[in-house]
Parts: sequence; C-alpha cells; structure tokens
Amino acid sequence: MDVFDTSFLVLAFDPNAKGPIDPATGQPLTHCQQRVDHLLRMLGAEKRRVLIPTPVLAEYLVRGGADKDKRLQEFIGSKSFLVAPFDLRAAIECAMIEDGDSKRIGASLSEVESKAKVKFDRQIIAIAKARGATIIYTGDLGLAACARRNKLQVVLTFELPLPPEDQQINIEYGD
Repeated sequence: MDVFDTSFLVLAFDPNAKGPIDPATGQPLTHCQQRVDHLLRMLGAEKRRVLIPTPVLAEYLVRGGADKDKRLQEFIGSKSFLVAPFDLRAAIECAMIEDGDSKRIGASLSEVESKAKVKFDRQIIAIAKARGATIIYTGDLGLAACARRNKLQVVLTFELPLPPEDQQINIEYGD
C-alpha cells in the first residue's frame, strides 16, 4: 500500500496547485502535473490503494476552504483511496518511533522543524506502518527523513518520472 502526504493530495486534486522547487535546478519542477497524473494512472493500472492518514486529510480539508465537502467526497467510498485513523495500532507504532527518535529530537530541531510538526509527521508514519504501507509520496524533506529512518520507501515529488513519450510517429504527407 502507498501513502500520500498533504503535498501530494494537493497536487493530485487541486488543479491550481503550484509544484515544488526542483533542488537540482532551483526552479519550479517542470511538468509537475503530468508527473503526478502519470503516477495516479500507474497506481490505478496496478490497482494499488492509496492510504490517506487522517492527519493528512485534516490538513488537506483545512486548505480546502469552502470546498471541504467536495474534497471529502473524493475519498469517501473510493476504491482507490483508504482513509485511515490514528488508532491503537498507530499509537503503538508512534510510541516506537518516539523511542527511536527521542535522542535526535531532544538534541536540537532545525529552524523548519517544530515539536508539533515532528509529532504530526510521526503520526502519519505510524498510521502508514500500522496499515502495512511500504511507500510514502511526499514533498516534505523532514517527513521523508523520518519515514526512511522507519524503513519506509520514500518518493519525493521531484523524483517522479515523466510519463513516457507517445510512441506513435506523426507522418505528414506533402501536397
């Protein structure tokens, strides 16, 4: 099972979403929407379900403004998406993540990290692990680092491949 974080949900469902900065170029990621659409098609073709942890859903809905109900309906009853709560299994996983991270977090947090964000990220990872997810798609480097420490495969937005080129050749005939 795969997991989307909020940045991926926004790119997948908000046509006005801006893509992230590509660290290789320092510019906005080229063809971001095509990359995300290609991923969605591939996951659909493979009939892979995408896990949406409830903290991710909450953040996504908050960004939705007046469109909250419309955004929520995209996931309720969907065969492609599974919304998963922070439940007992996730709480146990989160405690284990906390044990493993306590020395690192206790030492110092970077300027972009806060204790609340770190806990939020841990909840997302704990829900993913409790549900047997193996891959998380994210644009958040902090979440990515924590996921890797907890044995999840990470795919960052700028690592998404471009869709393959159309293999048909267009032949033009002269008059």
